[in-house]
Amino acid sequence: ASTDENGNFLVPELDENLYKLQISYIGYNSTFKNDVRVVRGKATNVTVELSEALVTADEVVVTANYFEEKKDAPVSNYTYSLEEVKRNPGSGGDIFRAIETLPGVSSGGGEFSAFAVRGGSPKENIILVDNIPFDQVSHLSGGNEEQEAQGGRFSIFAPELIAEAEFQGGGFSSRYGGKSASYVSLKVKEGNKDNFTLSGYYDILGGGIDYTGPTYLHKNTSLILSARHFDFERVLDLTGQKDLGHPSFTDLIFKTTTQINENNKVSVLGIFAPEKYERTPKHVFASDTKAETQLQKLTSEKALLGISWRVLTGKNSFLQNTFYYKLNDVEFSQGKLFLNQTKTETDTIIDKFETIDKQTELGYKADFSYDFQNDSELKLGFEINRQKMKNLYKLAALDTLFLFDKNDLQDTTKKYLLLKPENFNRDFNETNLNFSNYAELSKTFAKKLTVNPGLRYDYNQLTGKSYFSPRFSTTYELTQKTRLSFATGVFYQNPEIKILLASASNKKLKNEKAYHFIFGFTNYLQKDLKFTAEIYYKKFDDLVVRPSRSTAISTNQGDGWGKGIDLSIIKQLVNNVYGQVSYSYAQSKRNDNIADDGQEEYNSDFNQPHVFNFLVGYLVNKNFSVSGRWKYATGRPKDDFIVNENVFNDENNLYYSKEIVSNNTKRLSPYHTLNVRVDYRWQFNHFALVAFLDVLDVYGRLNVSEERFLEKTGKVEKQGFRIIPTGGMKVEF
Repeated sequence: ASTDENGNFLVPELDENLYKLQISYIGYNSTFKNDVRVVRGKATNVTVELSEALVTADEVVVTANYFEEKKDAPVSNYTYSLEEVKRNPGSGGDIFRAIETLPGVSSGGGEFSAFAVRGGSPKENIILVDNIPFDQVSHLSGGNEEQEAQGGRFSIFAPELIAEAEFQGGGFSSRYGGKSASYVSLKVKEGNKDNFTLSGYYDILGGGIDYTGPTYLHKNTSLILSARHFDFERVLDLTGQKDLGHPSFTDLIFKTTTQINENNKVSVLGIFAPEKYERTPKHVFASDTKAETQLQKLTSEKALLGISWRVLTGKNSFLQNTFYYKLNDVEFSQGKLFLNQTKTETDTIIDKFETIDKQTELGYKADFSYDFQNDSELKLGFEINRQKMKNLYKLAALDTLFLFDKNDLQDTTKKYLLLKPENFNRDFNETNLNFSNYAELSKTFAKKLTVNPGLRYDYNQLTGKSYFSPRFSTTYELTQKTRLSFATGVFYQNPEIKILLASASNKKLKNEKAYHFIFGFTNYLQKDLKFTAEIYYKKFDDLVVRPSRSTAISTNQGDGWGKGIDLSIIKQLVNNVYGQVSYSYAQSKRNDNIADDGQEEYNSDFNQPHVFNFLVGYLVNKNFSVSGRWKYATGRPKDDFIVNENVFNDENNLYYSKEIVSNNTKRLSPYHTLNVRVDYRWQFNHFALVAFLDVLDVYGRLNVSEERFLEKTGKVEKQGFRIIPTGGMKVEF
């Protein structure tokens, strides 16, 4: 098909299937859209942007390539389409679980959707949702210190809601700041302005309903609406894990898109994602041992409202305006059920502490891009936001910790740690203003060499500190199928707000600093088959550490490094087969530089030297597909410790303590799992049934994500999931 004068096109009367779309225009670079799904009786809207090409008198050879490459992101860059996410076995349609298959990416195990990149942590990843910085994208991230470090377990985005995800595992552009490991840019799917689709689904965890179609209020306005609710009480009961508690969550997401005219497009995005978790005495007594007596109650609300206004300011330029409001409201209380030797239900419940953490943020971003006629592009932008933070931390009385190391103890005769309310209690209301801007130029010489110099500036009112971040990347085309790439730069990580405000002295903390050096090699073995190899080195300075658990004071005395190599072969879906093989070798070390701790460098929390992924999928026909993925990873580091018995010297009140003798010198058992997914679609005119079965850990191996110390018995309990089947039926109208 050919477009009209405004660029609109229509390809009518296609059979239901997956298609590839190639778009070409004289004077512009051709592009591909992979995995465009056409459904019988429904219009499929596709929006494509072309970049202007340098026109010469030389012969032009057009080579088809199914991979999207960005000259301003030449290293560690990958893009997932909606269909690729859906087909990823073991992900359950969760975009963050799908990202775990990429080289350099590791996770806490099959029960977690949060991910870490090249020895970093889940908290070091930039996440943008429709160009809005929004890192509250996971549910069920609370719990003990170990679980919180591993991040959330479920994405707030229902399956088939994210149209595209772009990932870069380091060396990213000066457009992105505040984090030091990687960035993920998520594009929420736009609605269909021509006709509607209504679908509902249900599985063992819960269900949801989705609508995509016209608003019927404005002919050029589309709407997508997604609502779901998951409750885990039943599945935990069926799997014999009722003692873990009762978690549940809800996600409500909508997006409207209005094409005002050929130069102006406005979208509105809304997210509301509450969750609840409760562990009561009945959950304690559901355990055979009753050794874990912690009681907890959590209510959380995450919300986002964003408005994006995109303006074509000329033939070669555009301006993206983004306004947003964010909310994160968490109330948490924790206590303990004190059991006597008979472990009866008549024992006393003691409330230990409660926290209230409410953060709101109002912000504006402007991003301007100008494409010159000489194969160069200039990008400029700035962001300003105002944060308001309310935090209450109330420790009711003197508390006892049965986990410590020798630097924590103020009284070495006691083999436990006493926390004093005066060292932790706080109640504050604070506001903070953040400002940043950036400039980046992309220039290509002789169609072979592209350079991308950039500079970023950030200012934080709370700390009164400013930071400049120079960035640089380049790529060189050896042949049409082979290229070399390099990226380097300075990347700053903001300290967490709760750490900055935990103590008066913490406001003096500096941003953590990282230097990236990445070399890459890419070869297109075939138009649908790409090989990539990258080596990298990262240097860390001014890392935030907490010298003692007995106070909330933190310092910038930590440092570290990371290095490794990532290899991958990716095959796009051609001839009904797709797949991916990746291997990563990495080492990542940290040093807290604490005097007399007897340890210098130690493994970072996500230092997993070997990670291997093998994924293959086959489309049997247009309605039926099967796929499988096997993953192996070295076990995550863990502390070495000794157990102290009867720490109160009272036989009628037995307690044990865990004394850490070295940090991250041991490891959990290796992680390996086989995941399988099957999809089938029945189409009946304008009505369809879609069934799926997605099984994580088919052969039922216990992949341990945590070894929890039980202070009442002195034993270690292995935490993790075995087989996790999910499946269900979706109805589409």
